[in-house]
Amino acid sequence: MKSIVGGENCYRNKAYCVDNRELFPRIPDESVDLILTDPPYKDYQSNRPVVNPRQKKIERTDFDLPFFIEQSFRVLRNGAHFYCFCDHQTFSEIKAEIERLFTYKNCLVWVKNNHGSGDLKGNWAPQYEFIIFGAKGKGRHLNPPRPSNVLEFPKVPNEKFSHGTVKPAPLLRRIIEASTKPDELVLDPYAGVMSTAAACIETGRAYLMIEKDENFFQMGEKRLGELMNPLRRQINLFKTSS
Repeated sequence: MKSIVGGENCYRNKAYCVDNRELFPRIPDESVDLILTDPPYKDYQSNRPVVNPRQKKIERTDFDLPFFIEQSFRVLRNGAHFYCFCDHQTFSEIKAEIERLFTYKNCLVWVKNNHGSGDLKGNWAPQYEFIIFGAKGKGRHLNPPRPSNVLEFPKVPNEKFSHGTVKPAPLLRRIIEASTKPDELVLDPYAGVMSTAAACIETGRAYLMIEKDENFFQMGEKRLGELMNPLRRQINLFKTSS
């Protein structure tokens, strides 16, 4: 993996295939304008009815929540925004950790306009996800002011990217445009198939993506390669040596 050294411009428009616990500490303090991410907060094959259901706890082997929050706070500029997707089962734990450092601003609701998987007979069908909205300090102004916290965008079909949690580009663009200005830097430390990077390119923002799963990374690499104009931008993709 290529190291991040030097000034802030050295890692703009780059994606890394690496565990973010290795790369996050190398990102300079107060160098990022927005964090927008969907961390691996649950097992998407476990949403089935069980005999004794319990509150779902986050698996820290996959998602180191305290580390993620502390590093996010460190790298964000003062006033910058922070968005984290979650569900009703993990909302309380993630929110409590965020509130240790960030100003909790709101909970956005993404209405997916289709029903999720789960108990088909004994429960209500999930049709939404939460997006926790926080800020470092008081927080900058949104653009436009006072937007609705209910966002309705159809879910991306799973078969399109072989990834069960891909977020729709219009949703990500909406958030990015509300919380940043053109050419500002957006970080996604759980980048998946690079949906956040694609939205950054489409809105004229810089990106820094981190994804440890090589299959997802390769899908994202292909996706960005098809999207970018090679005469205007250069893809910077780095993989760890095996």
